[in-house]
Amino acid sequence: MKICISESTFNSFKDIFERSLGGHEILLINREGKLSKGSGTPEVIFVSYEIMFKMLKDNLYKDNFIKLVDGCKFIQGSWAGIESEAAQELMKRCDLFSHGGGIHAITIATYVFAQILRKVKDIDAHIVLQKNKEWRQMISVGELTDMVLGIAGYGGIGQEVARLGKAFRMEVLATKRTPVSSDNLDRLYKPSDLDEMLGLCDFVIDCLPVTNETLGTFSLDQFKAMKPSSMFINVGRGETVVEEDLHIALVSGEIECAALDVTDPEPLNEKSPLWDLENCFITPHDSAWGPRAPDRAVELFLSNLERYMKGEKLHNLA
Repeated sequence: MKICISESTFNSFKDIFERSLGGHEILLINREGKLSKGSGTPEVIFVSYEIMFKMLKDNLYKDNFIKLVDGCKFIQGSWAGIESEAAQELMKRCDLFSHGGGIHAITIATYVFAQILRKVKDIDAHIVLQKNKEWRQMISVGELTDMVLGIAGYGGIGQEVARLGKAFRMEVLATKRTPVSSDNLDRLYKPSDLDEMLGLCDFVIDCLPVTNETLGTFSLDQFKAMKPSSMFINVGRGETVVEEDLHIALVSGEIECAALDVTDPEPLNEKSPLWDLENCFITPHDSAWGPRAPDRAVELFLSNLERYMKGEKLHNLA
């Protein structure tokens, strides 16, 4: 079987690939998106991070790579979203496409709780006190026990957020299209019952992907359904939020604060009024990145490759 991997990824995980892929022909892709080792059409391609980024930024690389993958059987991606033009192009050219859902769940969930703890421990206020060299003890909520965590979209990221929520002894609610049971979940809601869930939550985490059904899920009606003391965190996709309505909700006090790692568009327009709000914390869609992400991507690829060779259903099949 011909298996195609980028030169950089192969060199970084050479021992693992040589041990796991013995007996197969390994084709390597160079920085131009062309084969530097081997020839012909690969049956399996691992689209690691550098390939993904090159496709997004370098049209020549993208064109070369698309020609290479045309007609392959199985492509393993390293990112969760499949709405990008690059992902759609790849999906058209293979029989099976697996996305990287879950690879970034731990780092994104860590980001979520960094933001939650910023609020509950009044971290920003303490930073101001230090700048002013002021020793003044503050009375804050202090802990998360029995507070209600609501998760819109209970996929891999949502499940990891729920796991951490339970570690902090929170009550955990979530929405999901299909029924699921979990020790980390106190109650599951249908997406159509989102507003009912929102009214109970101290923290609302948007983990939704972009689909026709999720566009604009969070508009002014949803923010009005939330507690005035609540915090909204978006680690899903910017298109799931009507950002003009979020601005209104933050200014009018419908909700207390927000943290956004994703926006629409990206980068966020420099004229967006969200930039100037003290109760809106914005990061440049980097919550997913961590040193172990490439390792998890390789683990997913090798696991799916084994399933592919056995004729079993792949993880994260798009």
